[in-house]
Amino acid sequence: MYVVRWQLQARFGHLKDVQNVLRQWEFDVGQRVGWKASSIRVLQGMLGSSSSAVELETRAESLADLESSWADMERSPHHQEAMRSLERFIVSGSDSWSVYKVIDLFEAD
Repeated sequence: MYVVRWQLQARFGHLKDVQNVLRQWEFDVGQRVGWKASSIRVLQGMLGSSSSAVELETRAESLADLESSWADMERSPHHQEAMRSLERFIVSGSDSWSVYKVIDLFEAD
């Protein structure tokens, strides 16, 4: 299992605009590439991070699933439209993806 985070930096005064674009993106793109709404969450920086830091987080069962989702995104006209919309509201070049492998500390019974 992997945790996948898309990190963005909202321009000053545009946090709500970023949230609105991500909300529409989740409906138009996220669900269509297989990401369940219940597995997506959006985080905003609070302590130790800028309040304009935004992360969209989801999970992927395998790296192959993640790569398939990314490929589907790139082919989606909705994704391209959302990226054009988002461009006005985020700091240019601030978006990045991070992938974390989930480590089980204890064996399941």
